[in-house]
Amino acid sequence: MRSILLNHWYHHRGQLTVYLRLLDVPVPAVYGNSADENPLA
Repeated sequence: MRSILLNHWYHHRGQLTVYLRLLDVPVPAVYGNSADENPLA
């Protein structure tokens, strides 16, 4: 049950990043570094 719930949560987190990209909102680092972040900062 725990695995199913976590996978479902990860799925919606992925959907959120897609919607943010479509709205031209900088995507936070969810799975590590994001292309929208400055690597030198």
